[in-house]
Amino acid sequence: MNSLQFNLDRKIMAKHSISREIEQFMLQNQVSDTKRFKVITCVLEAISNVFTHATPKLNSLIIILHCDHQQVVIDLLDSSRMQAIKAPTDCPHAKATSGRGLWIINSWMDNVRLQETVAGTHLQFSLSI
Repeated sequence: MNSLQFNLDRKIMAKHSISREIEQFMLQNQVSDTKRFKVITCVLEAISNVFTHATPKLNSLIIILHCDHQQVVIDLLDSSRMQAIKAPTDCPHAKATSGRGLWIINSWMDNVRLQETVAGTHLQFSLSI
């Protein structure tokens, strides 16, 4: 299994496009165009959700991507207290101010797991390739 890890903070996100590095990593692991698009979109949505909704506000998080010949697994770890939020079962209305990111992640990924850890929150999602 190949892995790629990012230790992100808001300043890095403002200056650097991690989507290019994720794209390159998945290309090296022969992940198809459609699956790469889904993974990158979901990772960016998850990062945005953490930086927008975590309480107290966070300035950093860790992202780890694992890839083998069967699946891509994404782990996001942050130091926030876990918020028990239920993902919408239907796509939120276009005028809704939140919920679309969670809906996309839960709709596009094969498995989604959110759990509290001693250090904060761990979101893991995966997609078969």
